[in-house]
Amino acid sequence: MVNVDQRILVFMTATSYLLFFFSTLGVFNGVVLASWMLIWGNKNTGDTWFAILLLLISVRIGKSVAFYFAPDLDKNILQLGLTACFLIGPCLVAYISKQVKAHAVYFSVKWIFITLISTIVIVGIVFPYSSYVDLWQYWIYRGSSYLWLVCLLLAFYFYRVQIRDLKGQWQKLFADKAFATLVGSTLIWVAYFTASYTSYIIGALSFSLILYLSLLVMLKFKQNKTEEVDKYANNKLTESQIRQYSLMLEKLMDKEQVFIDPQLTLPRLAKRLSTSHTVLSQLLNEHYQMNFKQYINRQRVGLAQKLLLEQPNASIDDIAEQSGFGASSTFYNTFKQQTGLTPNRFRTMNL
Repeated sequence: MVNVDQRILVFMTATSYLLFFFSTLGVFNGVVLASWMLIWGNKNTGDTWFAILLLLISVRIGKSVAFYFAPDLDKNILQLGLTACFLIGPCLVAYISKQVKAHAVYFSVKWIFITLISTIVIVGIVFPYSSYVDLWQYWIYRGSSYLWLVCLLLAFYFYRVQIRDLKGQWQKLFADKAFATLVGSTLIWVAYFTASYTSYIIGALSFSLILYLSLLVMLKFKQNKTEEVDKYANNKLTESQIRQYSLMLEKLMDKEQVFIDPQLTLPRLAKRLSTSHTVLSQLLNEHYQMNFKQYINRQRVGLAQKLLLEQPNASIDDIAEQSGFGASSTFYNTFKQQTGLTPNRFRTMNL
């Protein structure tokens, strides 16, 4: 009986060490990656928001791990973790709005985020966790959880056009950093929200798993993309070909406005250029830094801007149809994504 109890004790101890190792592994790497991006990484604004988000999640997860293995943890550490949790949702919306170039939304969310930082810091100073345990354990903990959920829904709403554009291209979709961030944040939120039915440590373990899976998928996609670039390198377009195809393409866009056909596809456009869809795709990617859908939508939005001012009495549905959009909702979302304004707002500001 003693041997059985000892084996159980050894097993539980080993399991505890493994849980601690895997849960802290993600936290450690998350902090290192976020710090590297903030200090030495690319100073792109979107990447900065991603680094801040990753750091906030890492701090929140770190608090969970510390509390799980040391329930008598210092209240200041718990307060730091909940403060980070309170800011995760708004930071996520700021990051996504920046990625989709929703400039008006980004400007508003940025100031909301700054205001929330000031608010939670002041609350922490005036009402510290050590003296107001109920406030932090109930109101701030639950409030931050529901705020995170609301922000997740908003972020998915802002990113819906990109998700629809990559529908069916699952490898590209999951390799997209913004989409992976949305999915990962959702899974972590679900893990914590359902912790009362499972275990509090599940949230930390899910973060480690999601972080490494995301890195693997992105690295795999990068490898495939490199292979694709190498394939293009072996069949690189000459300067003469680029000029020739560009002039022909611009003629089709400017004079014939082939993009107003909602059923226009990459192969059909390539046929009009008397070339293959591979060559056209290469031209768009290397010379215009866009894929086919992005290029065509840019032409359509450009025409829509012109029509909105030339036809002030025309409805938005009419403008969308004349510009080549198959649905008004697609027109509205694409227009706002590219200009930061709704079609009506654009018309009002420029007339």
